[in-house]
Amino acid sequence: MKKSSFAVALSALSCALATIFMALGINVPFAFVSGYLFGAVSLMLPLGRDFRWGAFLAYAGASLLCLLFGGIAQFYKLFPFIAFFGLHPLVNSLLSRVHINRWIKFAGKAVWFDGAMCAAWAIFDAAVEVALPFAWMYDWVYPLIVVCGTVAFFFYDWLMLRCQRLVDGYVLRFSRGGRPKPPPPSAAGQGGEDIFGFGAPAEGEGGQQGQENTNGDPDGQA
Repeated sequence: MKKSSFAVALSALSCALATIFMALGINVPFAFVSGYLFGAVSLMLPLGRDFRWGAFLAYAGASLLCLLFGGIAQFYKLFPFIAFFGLHPLVNSLLSRVHINRWIKFAGKAVWFDGAMCAAWAIFDAAVEVALPFAWMYDWVYPLIVVCGTVAFFFYDWLMLRCQRLVDGYVLRFSRGGRPKPPPPSAAGQGGEDIFGFGAPAEGEGGQQGQENTNGDPDGQA
């Protein structure tokens, strides 16, 4: 019951943060790129405790709420989040359980990213007039998106994987109330110093044994 409540609370917080960042990205000029980034990081929170269903619901909820906060009129800005950025953390989490070569995983995600960016360009170009630096780019825009997008995605995917590890650590620490992780049982039995007292014998076990040794064993007397 406690775990379910924590999953619901974490997913709700994730949805709220993703909605805020994406709503700002949609309505603040030139801020939609940062909205994708921080929105995706927000959706990593449930994944820190393997709440994948909660992460998907947070993504779906944020996408629907963003439609109410300007996403309908400016759908071309929201589309990349729906098609790729909002789902990317969840896909990374699912792929972490699949034993496939990491370069094959990257290739599949890169194709997905390039396809989403090509579709986003088509929607963006139909909604607003885009001025490219050079005229020849209009004829080569899709090959440029594929080539440059694959290179950019390599660094983006690497950054998101590192961010997920960082989020996992904070979520795990928060779920434990900020308490340090107990050392493994083997450490307490090897004579090492137990700083936090996790390896101390329980009352009635070690203490009683020590009294028996002192009272009943001549070698235990001082």
